Amino acid sequence: MTVGALALAACSGGSDGSAEQTPVAAPDEEEPVTITVDSFGGIFDNYQKAGLLDAYMEEHPNVTIEYQETQNETDYWTALTTKLNSGSGLADIQPIEISRAALVTQQQQEQWVDMTQTAEADHIGDYPDAKTGAITTADGAVLGFGTDSGPMAICFRSDKLEEAGLPSTAEELSQEITDWDSYESVGQEYMDATGEPWMDTVSGYYRLLTSVEPVRNYDEEGEPTWETNDTVRPSFMRAANAAALTANLSQFSPEWNTAMNTGEFATLACPAWMQGYIKQQAGDENSGNWSVMPLPQEMGGNWGGSYLSVPRASENAAAAIQLAAFLTNAESQTELFDQGLAFPSNSEALEQVSDVTDEYFSGAPIGEIFSASYESAPDQPLGIDDGVIDAALSEALVSVRANDVSPEDAWNTAVENINNQVG
Repeated sequence: MTVGALALAACSGGSDGSAEQTPVAAPDEEEPVTITVDSFGGIFDNYQKAGLLDAYMEEHPNVTIEYQETQNETDYWTALTTKLNSGSGLADIQPIEISRAALVTQQQQEQWVDMTQTAEADHIGDYPDAKTGAITTADGAVLGFGTDSGPMAICFRSDKLEEAGLPSTAEELSQEITDWDSYESVGQEYMDATGEPWMDTVSGYYRLLTSVEPVRNYDEEGEPTWETNDTVRPSFMRAANAAALTANLSQFSPEWNTAMNTGEFATLACPAWMQGYIKQQAGDENSGNWSVMPLPQEMGGNWGGSYLSVPRASENAAAAIQLAAFLTNAESQTELFDQGLAFPSNSEALEQVSDVTDEYFSGAPIGEIFSASYESAPDQPLGIDDGVIDAALSEALVSVRANDVSPEDAWNTAVENINNQVG
């Protein structure tokens, strides 16, 4: 996928707003500007922690960056949808999580700046086709720059496993955990020894199971298959039946955050971006207590990965696009990964991180682990209601552990809720 091809497609006429968009020139770097950002999940906290925001403002003294974060993406998306519908309250940069990409490209094209029509259009060619393709409309408009990607591994508390008398290094644990059955059986050993949960949440285990499958909620033709395919229901039931191995927590809740520090659970599904989240929540006092192991059987999976997008309603679009290009270039993404905050999606950065280790995670070769998972991960088709489906299934799985709902009843509730929302 080339920039030239994308630009040509965007200018050749299309279904709606892309072809009518006025090109966005480079900003006036003498004009003072405050770029506002409404983000989620710690994306901009990580940029701040890596020093990238301060570095950018030092290099561009006319720019002030103001951002706010919503922890839970579902809450963020609900608020963003309200702002888009009302046409007010939007920030200059609004990140989009990959599970929303199909909806954005198919139903919101007119709301977002087409990056092919900007002064930073050459930046689009810095990504693998799959990363840019997910945020590209049918007529070639590219509605954001890729931030991170989410290759999967398993993060674990090495100190807690050692206390339990179980293998506690990544190499030792990988020899014991060779499939999902052994992941659960080692977990039972851990619980028998400690009386404490093995995994963080039922929904986290579900995301781990489904991340390695070739199809999740939709097939390659864009048709929803989540009710009938060989991935969703079997994974839902497997995770639900393992609920006794999990803590009574919801992901991204304050209690879940605290448990990362206190060691209330021993393992969790670990997309690369989770490392930064763990560091934030577990704190410096737990440096060396965490580690990372690859998925069994050299499987690869992906969970998440986002885009920096700019609403057409932005009054500072030119400056915002320039900032978005800076934060997602190879140098910035490599810096984020070197600090264990996010795994790159930029092609050049992907080549640069393969030998990185992380002392916080017991010196684990995180570059090697996540690069291998990224290369093995299936390119799962996306659909417009991925976010709705994922949220409803996650909520139902939480109810299994929290409210002692049977797996079958939880599934039926999820099916009803999804069908009520998406028809």
